[in-house]
Order: sequence, then C-alpha cells, then structure tokens
Amino acid sequence: MLVNVETLAQFNEQDFRKMFPNVGFSDTIEAHQVEPLGYTVIEFDDAPALPEGGRLEPGELRREGERVIQAWKVIPPTEKELAGMFERAIQALLNDSAVARGYDSISTAISYAEEPEVERFQKDGIAFRKWRSLVWAYAYEQLAAVTSGDRAQPTVAEFITELPKLELPT
Repeated sequence: MLVNVETLAQFNEQDFRKMFPNVGFSDTIEAHQVEPLGYTVIEFDDAPALPEGGRLEPGELRREGERVIQAWKVIPPTEKELAGMFERAIQALLNDSAVARGYDSISTAISYAEEPEVERFQKDGIAFRKWRSLVWAYAYEQLAAVTSGDRAQPTVAEFITELPKLELPT
C-alpha cells in the first residue's frame, strides 16, 4: 500500500500506477521511487500478541519523519465467537475419544448404549453417554462462572485439561 504523505490517503499499487501512467515503476514499488511524487510505501508496526481467538485489523497511520507507519488494532473475539471456540474444542475431544476407541464419532458410540446384544459395545455406549453429559454440564457450569466474573477465563487448552475424564470399561 502507498500513501500520500500530506493527506494520508491510501492507494493500492494498481490504482497508484493508474495515477502515474507515464512513470516506469519496478514490479514492486519502493519508497525511493514514489517519495519525489509526495508518496511513500506504508510500513507496518510489528504485530502485537493476540488474545485467543482475536484478530488484527489495520489501525491508525502515523508519520515518523518521512515514514508513514500503520499501527495494528487488536480485535478480541465476540462472546459468540469465544463460545464457539470452546464448543468446537470440546466436541472435537468427545469425537476424537470415540474415534480412538473405534467408533465413527461420539454419537455413534452413544448409539450402542441401548444395544444389549454385544455387552462391550453397550458398556462403551453407556460410558461415552455418561462422559458426554458430565463434560457438557461442567462446561456450562464454568461458562456461567466466567460470565458472572466468579472465574477468570481460561484458554481453550487449559479448559480441555479440566474436563471430566472418560472412564471406559476394561
């Protein structure tokens, strides 16, 4: 991106080339090529650390001598995005655990809970169903604690380690 050093109006390279059709710029426009025209190439601050689920957007432009530098604005995740991150991680844990035991998903494993023909599958199904209920009950209990301010928000990785453990029959 290029910028007018006086007005801070920004231009992409394609539009900038159209503004100066008779100037032979190199494939990648460099600051020394455009400074005599009153423009420069935008430089960027180092990207700051992001909160889990956060994203960066371009922030304010500032002048430092002849340089124009773009700051970054950290956009934290919305409550809905944050809840979605935790829900996806929990569901992945449930499904991955069932797959590790030979089932397609947690749903498939649980479907065996009422199947009396093969005792091992029925016991697995009952164990997975119980575990799923305990996991989601704990998750919603902790969400309420975070929302009310009774608990600091953990990272997704920290939270996954807190969840009830699966106890499968041997």
